[in-house]
Amino acid sequence: MPKHTVRRSGLTMPIVTARFVDNAWRRGCDFVLLDLEDSVPKHLKAHARTLVREAIPKIQQGGTEPWVRINHDTPREDLEGAVWPGLRKIRYPKTEFAKELRQLDEIITRLERERGMAPGSIEIEPGIESAVGVVNIFEIAGATPRVKEFGASSGGYDLSRDLGVEMFVDFDQFVYSKGEAELAALTLGLRLKAAPFVPNRSGSVSDGNRALRQAEAARKCGFHLGLGGLNPAVVESNNVGLTPTEEEVREARWVLEQYERLAGTGETWIEVEGRVIDRYEAARANDTLEWAAACAERNQEKAEAMARTRAALGIKDNN
Repeated sequence: MPKHTVRRSGLTMPIVTARFVDNAWRRGCDFVLLDLEDSVPKHLKAHARTLVREAIPKIQQGGTEPWVRINHDTPREDLEGAVWPGLRKIRYPKTEFAKELRQLDEIITRLERERGMAPGSIEIEPGIESAVGVVNIFEIAGATPRVKEFGASSGGYDLSRDLGVEMFVDFDQFVYSKGEAELAALTLGLRLKAAPFVPNRSGSVSDGNRALRQAEAARKCGFHLGLGGLNPAVVESNNVGLTPTEEEVREARWVLEQYERLAGTGETWIEVEGRVIDRYEAARANDTLEWAAACAERNQEKAEAMARTRAALGIKDNN
């Protein structure tokens, strides 16, 4: 995996709603999570599995990564329907034990081989949605090399219900589980999926302003991975909020310029305009520039893919 895999914005959508899937390429997402779980009625589960193979290239038309969320209780059946060329990640909800992920790994490995896919190309993202899952976080995070990004839920009805806490409050009721997940990810060298707490008392999933505030706060904490969303109104907010600003890029270049002045002096730090510049500040500045470049490259990739799709469909504008 490259140092920076750009996954700032995403949408979860029921795969059985054709208009959502057909128009997903227009949304500008870095990834789209095709849902086989909560948003699909029980009587449509089997049908939903048959839709994934054709949905994957539809998602890719916008330069977007296709992911699939499967059901906890029917992993084998869902994976048979979901693992096809182009798929990037399987999200497994309600994970409680490491052995569950190892079993998923075995099935995915077989399907990759049978369907001509590169070995290990599909990631697994475990969902921590119960007290048992929280207790076993470290073992879950390290269960398989397919887990490359990790974090605990920053919300969610399942975890709220299992812990017996209110869903929409003005304090972070999930601070313990999130902290445990963050420490596990850092210890294991996984990419950290996290964001600071921003109150959502209304429960709205379409508040672009709140999404922007949370994404900006995440960026300032050094987080790069977006949490995704349920409404197109939050996509651009996440793209913008998790991308370094022009001012931050200029500042990072300035820091590196000042740091270069230390070369050959034998000193380990320098104070410039009241600010201490050392190797730690330089490393942070370099990371900002690398991340900004990765975001720009990802934006260009998506723009080119969308332009090709519009041309192929005979669409002359963005509508």
